[in-house]
Amino acid sequence: MSTVEDWAKKIVSNELGKKVEVHDDGSESGMYDLRIGSKNSPDYAIECVGAVYPVAIETWNIGPAKGPIKINSSSDWNVSIRKSANIKALNLNIANVIRQCEDLGLSEFTPVDWQLKRFNAELFNALDGLGITSFCMFREVGSSNAYLSMDGGGGVVNQSSGDLVDWVSKFLSADDKADVIKKLRISSAKEKHVFIPIVLGGVPWSVASYFFSEMLAPKILPKLPEPITGVWITLNNKGVRYLDGQWHIFSC
Repeated sequence: MSTVEDWAKKIVSNELGKKVEVHDDGSESGMYDLRIGSKNSPDYAIECVGAVYPVAIETWNIGPAKGPIKINSSSDWNVSIRKSANIKALNLNIANVIRQCEDLGLSEFTPVDWQLKRFNAELFNALDGLGITSFCMFREVGSSNAYLSMDGGGGVVNQSSGDLVDWVSKFLSADDKADVIKKLRISSAKEKHVFIPIVLGGVPWSVASYFFSEMLAPKILPKLPEPITGVWITLNNKGVRYLDGQWHIFSC
């Protein structure tokens, strides 16, 4: 079973207080990933979406999935990294490069590109060498943490959940999710859920940055394609789930 499914199994079990079983044991084609209840009469059918190529999964597992990195600063930062970033080197040097960014007054969203290289070649080389693609301070008085995310956009942290709700509705309705719909449709379970670790997929910054805000639960109901009745979305060791007509925030 993949790491994503292992992680989903643990989170769903902790949140619902129910035993989660592996359903896709390879005995048949088109089986959904996880279930709650018996194989013949499941209460929940859960399909995991978002598996990517091995390099990205490995980087995620030893990097962002481990939680934030402590830094020598009173503020909190979001640091986006390449899927091939050297996490060991990053852990050893990230505090120092963030201090350099602070000393230079670079607290707004800053891509590690030719403009930064022109501004300060030494800093550019240090950041680029660590696989950092962009950074920004999102909380001036925080917990002295650097939160890692995979390659993505950047900008002002979005505290509204509207973009997230709109995104998940479109994401699950896309043509390439037809197999997800098919797997859940053949299940006899009342609850048919999809678990989405968006950190591994490239999502708009307005969606990703919601997980770096205070994360108020959405009030808008998603337009989920039938037969999906619930979703679980995770990023930055935080999550939001929709079931029984309500959104809930949780920690991973």
